Amino acid sequence: MFALIFFAITFGFIINFIRKFNKKPEGLENIPYISFISLLKILWAYFQQKNYDEVEDLVQELIGGHHDIYLSQFGIVLNNPEYAKILLTESEDVAIKYYSKTDNVFFDKFFGCGLSLTNGDKWRSTRKLADSALNLASHQYPEVVGEITMDLFTFMNPNLNRPINIIETMRRISIEALGKFAFGYKFGCLESQEVPRLISVYDYIVSVLGSPFRLEFDGFINDIIETKRNEMKKDSYNGHDLLTSMIKQGEINIDKHQLRDEIATFFTAGHDTTTTALSVSLYFLAKYPEMQEKARAEVIRILGNEPIIPSLDQLKELKYVNAIIKETLRTHPPTPILTVRRLKKPIKVGSYILPINSTCMINTWKIHRDPKYWENPNQYNPERFLSSDEKRDKFAWIPFSAGPRNCVGQNLTLLQQRVVLSMFLLRYKWVLPENNVNKDKILLKSHFLLTPIDIKLVFTERINE
Repeated sequence: MFALIFFAITFGFIINFIRKFNKKPEGLENIPYISFISLLKILWAYFQQKNYDEVEDLVQELIGGHHDIYLSQFGIVLNNPEYAKILLTESEDVAIKYYSKTDNVFFDKFFGCGLSLTNGDKWRSTRKLADSALNLASHQYPEVVGEITMDLFTFMNPNLNRPINIIETMRRISIEALGKFAFGYKFGCLESQEVPRLISVYDYIVSVLGSPFRLEFDGFINDIIETKRNEMKKDSYNGHDLLTSMIKQGEINIDKHQLRDEIATFFTAGHDTTTTALSVSLYFLAKYPEMQEKARAEVIRILGNEPIIPSLDQLKELKYVNAIIKETLRTHPPTPILTVRRLKKPIKVGSYILPINSTCMINTWKIHRDPKYWENPNQYNPERFLSSDEKRDKFAWIPFSAGPRNCVGQNLTLLQQRVVLSMFLLRYKWVLPENNVNKDKILLKSHFLLTPIDIKLVFTERINE
């Protein structure tokens, strides 16, 4: 009898929980909805390590096809550029940057109160400081990246004509460029063929979310800060990097904890995005040799046939290379689910009124593949960005977000990609190795940033052609 009563109470509790879980907010009854059972199917797909595009396709199947808006247990998801524009251009009086400390312990511990997660005066002062520091040093960036790319060529020489893990290789150069430019710091990623401890620790933290290795990563950050402080004590010091500006500003309104949070934010956003974009671009140039040859011909025409570091003016002329970068960021945006905003006031998107306190996010992956804005959206085609008469909603391409909270470092990552790709095209030819797991498509995983899995390429020297 007791067992029967216990079963009845438990069953009733489960049914009540599911009903509450499935209850839609008032006013959103007609929005397509991911039910509790559907959520379990999606989580199971993640558990099985399904490719990210397969998970997205499953979501669309479960809500009955493509919709401009749908409701999940985590908030309202917008799949329409016009809806995205409304959310991204609203002021903080209407929509604030938001994340739940309860639901996202990893974000709270890893990023703290960094630039990407703050609001109000704190965000405005930090953003102003970052904009100023990055703009001041940006004219030096092509030279910085070019010198590190030359070092990378030396690093790669022993492994030419054999498969190279290009994701790890691009991460090394991205971290070194970020370290020199943003922190005035040398990480040493190109000094040994061994995977640097910093990369191993960072990868482990991200893979398990909330790992105890975070303490070791914090040790790396504290070492960067202390090294910089000691350098700044010298009379001859004249650094203009981002960290120098922040330390100077710290005497006024940035404490040591915020300094740590800002470095963690810039480290993640500053190298992961560039690593993925470069890896994907190199992959597609290997998959489509005709694109690689067309890009190389453009680079030779503008830079000549000798391995040089391109100038800022030369980079602006690389129209096809730039189109490759844009197409890569369209097909593989760094953050497939972009931004989370909490509404302080109701807003109208299309025929829907989104209520106060709604949590909203933007599905960049789907917007970048919407056939209403992109012809043959699943086809990799840089040519689509070369058409001068192309008329498209500018919010149909938002790899770096848009509006006042757009990515502070977007111009730098675009510069770095142009420099690295143009120098690679001058130096090497490359192909996909046989039996490549990414032969048909790029395998992808996503924690909060989109990451390719195990891309290997074979590089051969072309200097003496």
